[in-house]
Amino acid sequence: MGVLIIGYVLLALLVITVVAGASSVYLGHKKLLSAADGAALAAADTFSLSQVQGSSSGTAPAAVLNSAAVTGAVQQYLADSRAGERISSLQIDPETGTPDGRTARVVLSGVVHPPIVNFLVPDGIRISAESDARARLTR
Repeated sequence: MGVLIIGYVLLALLVITVVAGASSVYLGHKKLLSAADGAALAAADTFSLSQVQGSSSGTAPAAVLNSAAVTGAVQQYLADSRAGERISSLQIDPETGTPDGRTARVVLSGVVHPPIVNFLVPDGIRISAESDARARLTR
């Protein structure tokens, strides 16, 4: 009987460890995704106005983004929000920028250190998050 109790206790501890590790990775990803969403919104506000041909009134203003301005806005947002304090090894991926001149794409990566099993993954688990925000002028 004692062997069964010890076995069930070990099994329960194993389940608790797995759930705590998975929860830690999930919450870390949500923090990273939140930072990427905020940075994408801030980057989408860095548009400049350009004229577009083909509208009913001849030319109409349109929002145009620049990759360098998007990356700069992302860096500024992350510094202002102090996201690096909440997310370990926070990095801006080289894919961050604007693929089409109208959408700000932000790709961030970071490292999560799950509790209890740190000795199994001493470098942590690398996670990444991607967010897009579109700059658009409307009436």
